[in-house]
Amino acid sequence: MKGSGKLNEGCLKIFQLLKLLYEDKADYQSVIEIFKDELSDQSTNNIQVILNKNMNALKVFGIKVVKENNKYKLQSSLYSMDFTIDDLKAISILTNTIKDFPEEDVKSEVQKFLNSVKFRMNNKDRNTLNNFEQNQNYDFSFYYSSIKEQVRQCEAICKEGFILNILYLEKGKETKCKCTAQEVLYDTKTAYLKVYDTIARQNREIPITNILSIAKLPQIAKSIEMTTTVVYKLKNRLAKTYKLKPGEHTDGINDNGELIVINSGEPFDKLLQRLMRYSFNCEIISPKPLREKMIQLINETLNQYNND
Repeated sequence: MKGSGKLNEGCLKIFQLLKLLYEDKADYQSVIEIFKDELSDQSTNNIQVILNKNMNALKVFGIKVVKENNKYKLQSSLYSMDFTIDDLKAISILTNTIKDFPEEDVKSEVQKFLNSVKFRMNNKDRNTLNNFEQNQNYDFSFYYSSIKEQVRQCEAICKEGFILNILYLEKGKETKCKCTAQEVLYDTKTAYLKVYDTIARQNREIPITNILSIAKLPQIAKSIEMTTTVVYKLKNRLAKTYKLKPGEHTDGINDNGELIVINSGEPFDKLLQRLMRYSFNCEIISPKPLREKMIQLINETLNQYNND
């Protein structure tokens, strides 16, 4: 009976550990507290032996645990779900497309859902999904059969290298752009012509359905324009809590408590939409045209608010 009591006690401790892990509260001290009565002494070696023994007990059931920043984290669930190849492909596509979601709250919730789904995959399915994501090259052009001819023309223009004058609709207004065409891009909603605006010195992604006319100038672009980087600074609490997005890097917080961020590759329209939400806590440093455009948008928003 004594052996049975110890077995039951050991099981309860494992369930306590699982509870902490599932709640993401398994910090080092909390885990030690569960097994403190097993510690004959407080030496580092003795503590590690006890922890390893109990973590290995989880491995028997296929549960993976890693230690990150003095905290234990689950890498797999006690119960796994079965996924078909089509399921994994769909998850892979969704993982790719949420990068373009404009609403950060929606993007965050979808990411949480994907994490919970991946959490319940077995090793085989997780490896298959990783292979899909690493070799992802989905072509969404089949969605755009109605504008197939326009897409073909844009692809041809990209190869020719001429400087162009493009007339297109932006927010319902006709807009002119002197530029060089780079490539045709697709997402799940829109086909774009990516161009480099030689006046504003920035990349633009123009919806092909919004293009009214394209005129070739008798001039070949001298060189391939590189993506313009955007430098901005964040202040106050945002400087400490901001999480870098893909294509961003920073040297950390400066002496004034500001976070200087270098952004590369994010479309300017999407970047401005995001930075505008940071209000007075964000200021674009360069390039100057984008800085001026953000100030203009802020003033227009304030004027509209005052008029209302």
